[in-house]
Amino acid sequence: MNKSLTGNDVKIGFLVLITVSAAIIHFVIPTDRHDLHMVHIVLRKLYFLPPVMAAAWFGFRGSLYTTLAVSSLFSLHAFLDWPGNYMEQANQVGELASFWVVGLIAGRLFEREQSLLRDLASANEETLVGLVSALDLRERNTRLHSQRVKEYTLLLADRFGVTEATKKAIGLGALLHDVGKIAVPDHILLKPEGLTEQEWDVMHTHPLAGYGIVKPIGFLHEAAEIVRAHHERYDGSGYPQGLKGEEIPLGARLFSVADVYDALTSARPYRSPVSHDAALSEIREKSGAYFDQRVVDAFEAIAPELLQAVREKYRDDE
Repeated sequence: MNKSLTGNDVKIGFLVLITVSAAIIHFVIPTDRHDLHMVHIVLRKLYFLPPVMAAAWFGFRGSLYTTLAVSSLFSLHAFLDWPGNYMEQANQVGELASFWVVGLIAGRLFEREQSLLRDLASANEETLVGLVSALDLRERNTRLHSQRVKEYTLLLADRFGVTEATKKAIGLGALLHDVGKIAVPDHILLKPEGLTEQEWDVMHTHPLAGYGIVKPIGFLHEAAEIVRAHHERYDGSGYPQGLKGEEIPLGARLFSVADVYDALTSARPYRSPVSHDAALSEIREKSGAYFDQRVVDAFEAIAPELLQAVREKYRDDE
């Protein structure tokens, strides 16, 4: 079982540390001297930090629970050391109410912002899917190749335990891998017979063309590296840079296995698809040359039912 701390665990721990530290310092510092009383009042403002931070990290529910914890600690201290001064009493009650106003409003605002960002990310990805579907249909008479390859690549990424941010970049890189073919003339891209050496030179420019298209787009910065490296081979015989071994980005190494698997198991005008086992056999033969051995091993470990589910979801005849 993986017991390593997640990002959320660290954030929760940080919130607890700040809240408990503020409470302990607040409890310990006396108020019998004027200067200490001033410090005491300033320290009370630290209680505003945890609800706002929880709102930014966890949305409304996080700010609600954190504000409840902060209010409980603050109220306990007020109960144990209730001031005799009427103005100070009113000040403490006002601060207690302010915790809830600040915490809950911040929670709602951050949750709304996160929802808008998710909607924007979804709209961006839907636009990209439409673009690559059109490119796939232009070249392959299938609009779903890139989506299948993306899903296969993500199944592999799960096996390597990458972060969610890295997994997102890998998925987008796999989806957009052939976007550079928009720069390849139709008479080359769609040529039914074999290409000449000069035509292959033109075809081999598409990874760099795709990189040039994708790299300037901020949220696709990491995906662009996969677009550029998706035709590199583990033994260094690929293109455009001739990268070798782990010089090739992990996402590109994962993609290359997924891409060949889809090419072998999908119907093409010039040949019938092969079985799952036959595709694995062909991939295994190129392990260590075209493909990273660890990636091949990980792909073989994926349950065939998961791969079949992807093929069913993105069937070309639908």
